[in-house]
Amino acid sequence: MQCRVCTVSDAHEIGEVEYYLGFSWKILDCLACSCRFTKHEDSIYDWLHSQSASIYGLYRELVETCKSLFDQNDLDGLKRELCRAAKYKFVIEAVEQQPRSSRLLEVGCARGHLTSYFILAGYNITGSDVSADAIAGARRAFGDHFIPANSSAIENAGPYDVIYHVGLIGCVGDPLMLTSDLLKMLKPGGKLFFNAPNADSCGLNGQLWIDAAPPPDVVTLFRPGFWQKHFGPVADVVEQVEMVAPEEASAIALRKLFGQQWSKPVPLPLDASADDYQKGRTESFGWNGKVWRVFERGVLKLGRISGLLRVTAGQPSPFGLFVKMTKK
Repeated sequence: MQCRVCTVSDAHEIGEVEYYLGFSWKILDCLACSCRFTKHEDSIYDWLHSQSASIYGLYRELVETCKSLFDQNDLDGLKRELCRAAKYKFVIEAVEQQPRSSRLLEVGCARGHLTSYFILAGYNITGSDVSADAIAGARRAFGDHFIPANSSAIENAGPYDVIYHVGLIGCVGDPLMLTSDLLKMLKPGGKLFFNAPNADSCGLNGQLWIDAAPPPDVVTLFRPGFWQKHFGPVADVVEQVEMVAPEEASAIALRKLFGQQWSKPVPLPLDASADDYQKGRTESFGWNGKVWRVFERGVLKLGRISGLLRVTAGQPSPFGLFVKMTKK
């Protein structure tokens, strides 16, 4: 079967997941590019942004917090709030290493929560998104810095010194073409920063997908080395893998040691909240879920006391494949 990502006919089906009712989609692994993927549904993103009860409703909550800090001109407070998430911290720290005069483009800005920091910091920045509803919300909150993704004004305003996106690359239908197009909009020596969902974070036995990023939102998981392989000839590529906290890594290692299998989620309506799809999940291996949780907490407590948690093998975080590209 042809891989949707690299187009090589070397993909094979490994299972099927249905996190949301009506979205039961086949999961495939590509032996050529090592991506894990499912089908892409382009029309779903504007709907998700327009529904306050969908998983994208979390952006609305974050925007409210960021707008309050933005209106108070509290740049430090805004940075602290955003840097609570490693993916935003990565971008902020990477951009801040560039000259303040840099021309910035954020792709997939949603309602402008991350863009707001760079606006307040005085950068020349434009935010873009495929969702008209998200762009309208960003403009209301943070001003006239936002353009629909299909606007010719984006390319006309280039070339850019820095382009970045967060939580986007796993959602698009053609991540290679998008990345190539963004590199073309950079000046020579320009920077592209982004995070990608890491397929290696599917650490439990039999785990098909990242539970925190289900389809139809995220539809591609990548592995370290993918970006260097495909873009090394045109850019200097640096990939960094973020690891989860030792206790979380130890919990995954413990479950694997005792043969715990990843259990498929109970499908719920698409307009459920971000955590609702986790309800009803059960533990396998013949253990009662409550009994296992008590056992796991006890073992982890002993690990903290003894210091053994510090020597547990690392486990990649779901969204922590951080990529920096410098255009040649």
